[in-house]
Amino acid sequence: MKYIQILRHAKSSWKDLKLHDHDRGLNKRGKRTAPIMAQRLSQKSIQPQLILSSTATRAYLTAKIIAKGINYPVSKIKINRSLYHATVNELLIIISQTKNTINNLMLVGHNPGFNNLVNQLCQTHHYFDNIPTAGLLTVSVDITNWQQILKNSLFSQVELLDYDYPKKYQLYN
Repeated sequence: MKYIQILRHAKSSWKDLKLHDHDRGLNKRGKRTAPIMAQRLSQKSIQPQLILSSTATRAYLTAKIIAKGINYPVSKIKINRSLYHATVNELLIIISQTKNTINNLMLVGHNPGFNNLVNQLCQTHHYFDNIPTAGLLTVSVDITNWQQILKNSLFSQVELLDYDYPKKYQLYN
């Protein structure tokens, strides 16, 4: 069994409109909710063995906050430029390249790619209109090898285990 945790970056800042989208950081709400989500994650039974983050500033800052909150070494976060604006197929390829010694993988990145990925993986069980900022989903996939994630027949073997997000607990005020 393999586990994928899909974490959308925390709320980003639009304060400086001259910044390129890739370079936007977190706003006050994002800086407030990310540590709370890290604390919530630290209480869950499934913890990431590997965190892969988009190179976008808001995603990497979110990944660092989460890592610190769950005692995951920040220096071991792997950044992957391909996670920025990734399509479902690109995300599945990134997942398939994970070492098989890793059973629990966390991706930190963006919609619409993450939303589309979750909808493809969970197509027979759930439909998500929008994963909110700092939203975290955990799915189990009944595979032994990450390369098996590329098989279309796999999706009946995917189970949504957890869906958590700040607004669910009014953590955004």
